[in-house]
Amino acid sequence: MTINSPAQFAIYNEKSELLLKKICQYEDERDVPNEIINEYKEISNAIIEYESAYHPLPGRVSTIITDEIVKRMAEKRLKQKNVARMLGISESRTSDLLNGKRPLNLRIAKRLRDELGIPADFILNHC
Repeated sequence: MTINSPAQFAIYNEKSELLLKKICQYEDERDVPNEIINEYKEISNAIIEYESAYHPLPGRVSTIITDEIVKRMAEKRLKQKNVARMLGISESRTSDLLNGKRPLNLRIAKRLRDELGIPADFILNHC
């Protein structure tokens, strides 16, 4: 699956949000139907590829941002796997993000804003 235009990117983002809402309705992630999980993964990967090519953010994540993520995780008593789910990324990618090994992309920055309440200005000022 490949995204070929900004319009298609917007459609895939909407689909991703809808699928994530469906996934979050299940209390246990093992109950989520495989069709939903597979579609979400496929769309997410396409979005990540498109963002990497057309909306890249600077390299490594600032420790100021990662410290803020960890602080919010502690406040909300979230584990790394919960944050991964909220951000729509794998646990390993979340680990890399928290260790400054992976850059932020626009989609993750938006999710940090929406799901963890980290202001967009804060993220942009510390990239």
